Amino acid sequence: MKLLLTHSYFLALDPKEEANHKPYPPLAPLYLSALIKQETSIQCYFYDVMFDKDISGLAAAIESYQPDIVLIYDDDFNWLTKMCLQNMRSAIIELVKNKTSGALYIAHGSDASDQAELYLKSGFDYIIHRNAETIFLQIFDLLKNGEKINDLQSLSFLEKGKVVSTKLNTKQEWIEKIPIADWMAIDLQPYRETWQKHHGYFSLNISTAHGCPYRCNWCAKPLYGRSYKLRPAKIVAEEFQFISKNLEAGHIWVTDDIFGLNPKWLTQLADEIEKQGPPVPYKIQARVDLMDEKYVADLKRSGCKEVWLGAESGSQKILDAMDKDTTIAQIKKANGLLKRAGIKTAFFLQYGYPGEKYHDIKMTLKLVRQCLPDSIGISVSYPLQGTEFYKKVEGDLKTKKNWDDSGDLALMHVGEYPANFYRALHKFTHHYFGFVSLRRKQSPLKFLRRLMAQYKHIPGMITSRLAMQKYLN
Repeated sequence: MKLLLTHSYFLALDPKEEANHKPYPPLAPLYLSALIKQETSIQCYFYDVMFDKDISGLAAAIESYQPDIVLIYDDDFNWLTKMCLQNMRSAIIELVKNKTSGALYIAHGSDASDQAELYLKSGFDYIIHRNAETIFLQIFDLLKNGEKINDLQSLSFLEKGKVVSTKLNTKQEWIEKIPIADWMAIDLQPYRETWQKHHGYFSLNISTAHGCPYRCNWCAKPLYGRSYKLRPAKIVAEEFQFISKNLEAGHIWVTDDIFGLNPKWLTQLADEIEKQGPPVPYKIQARVDLMDEKYVADLKRSGCKEVWLGAESGSQKILDAMDKDTTIAQIKKANGLLKRAGIKTAFFLQYGYPGEKYHDIKMTLKLVRQCLPDSIGISVSYPLQGTEFYKKVEGDLKTKKNWDDSGDLALMHVGEYPANFYRALHKFTHHYFGFVSLRRKQSPLKFLRRLMAQYKHIPGMITSRLAMQKYLN
């Protein structure tokens, strides 16, 4: 039996990320490829669409390999695929609508789970929802023996034109046995060349855990629910070393929604990394309420150089409305602990949550000025299907239900201000951040560079603030 494994993220269809020049390989399908080769006898071919301009390359690969199964397995660990971007959906639907082979077409990913009926009526045979590693291995065993697969858990399929969805499998059964990603299945050269050309180093990605147990009500969890499970620290440390030594990457992005939720595991990881060799610089995403002296010390000795914190807002009212279960004081404390340890801090900021007034926005800007993080990422509240936030604003949703690409920034629910206000606010915040960064402790050379950059930041603040004022009035 032959399997063609691929994904639906085309970098060319996401202009913001293409211009960012920081492409990461599709990690989840590479882990699945390694697991398939470890556990089965299936012939597994991998096709990477990342640098393709359209679906023609993938269509040609299907024609060439003549697989029994085509599995569109999106990267569960990359926030870009969790955004369910319309451009990617349209491309993969076009492929399946025009399929010529008699293969079984199966899809797995956030968007496929959210839009199961659309995918199935466009030509997919099955959608795999929760904990797909287990389900796919079961599918393979049944198909190999000529048995039906419709009774398996976590599936959606059409029966007499109607969508049938089986009971979800909520057990994470394979994470502790998942080997190092199947890096040999993919051509890393275009990734390496892009990173080296634009940034002077090469970064790769790794996952150390599945899921997130927290209840932030705008966060979609279609693939793992509110479960959380860690890979063994020893295997993770070995994968760090493999990526550094064998793949010659000088930096690692740990893709977990929440890194090191178990402090004992983080201590074990730091111990294992110290045993195996010099630490590899890496960055993570974490919660502010995890940060204490011991946690930060373990981050530092394990090689962590940058922490992205879900600050979201400088208004406690908005954090409480989001069910973040964090406080402004915790944000400031985490920022201080990390800075004192010499670890860069970065804030995720989110505008446009229901109830947010201009006063709350100014509190967010004040938080940025007080904390002076090294980087910021800005978004507007995005109602994803299945979230409590989506349910809250469902009656106010406009005709547009998904962003076309990650730079879309459309406010898809009825907000306090029009969508163009938030686009202007996005620009203002970036210029404001560039301006207040002059206050950061830094070398004379960095200060000079930032000072010279004010030629764009100061006019940018003025023009975007005037654009905002039009809507405030």
